[in-house]
Amino acid sequence: MDEEEVLGAEEVPTGRAFTHPDRTLEDLAALQEMAAALARLCRGSLPDLPRPLLLDAARPGGRGHRVVLCDERRLGRAPAPSLVGFFGEKRAGVDPTPLDETDDGLIAEFPAHPGILSYSSLELRGGDWGNLIVLDPPEAREHWRTSPRHAYAAGELAPRHYTVVRLHRGRFAGGLLAEPSLVLEETKYYDFRGPIPWRAIRRLAPGR
Repeated sequence: MDEEEVLGAEEVPTGRAFTHPDRTLEDLAALQEMAAALARLCRGSLPDLPRPLLLDAARPGGRGHRVVLCDERRLGRAPAPSLVGFFGEKRAGVDPTPLDETDDGLIAEFPAHPGILSYSSLELRGGDWGNLIVLDPPEAREHWRTSPRHAYAAGELAPRHYTVVRLHRGRFAGGLLAEPSLVLEETKYYDFRGPIPWRAIRRLAPGR
């Protein structure tokens, strides 16, 4: 893969409209919607069942929204948990079964990664989905990357199943239950449409 480019605050490379800052704002709105659902769950009453707990967080008439809760107590109390937001545009005509099976396998691995507090998936316009992973402490993200299944999903499945990907990193300043709290710190971009994958990074101003 070629060296990662560094994008300016408003820079949009030719032919790569998926990097436009407006797309980040759309992703941010989806992340905030998922975060609001997590906050509601943390404040509410939850079933006394083993974790990770799979929940349907969709509101009546709303978009599909699945939440996997691993540790709601830490989720609500962590002073500034980290977040990863994944937004990819799926290739047309590609069987999603390997992607779905790997996703299920990753969820089954969560108990081996105690830093993962929750994993949310929200249906977007056009049939794609956005994901929000909340972690604490910050090193938990690197621990998760040691998973061979995670490496397979990122290195093998993503290029086969997505044309482009935006990967956001940030934190909940003041905690998940603080409002407003979600701060994006950087976005990585991946374009798998050409013979050689293209990647770039944009570091975001605090509060973006």
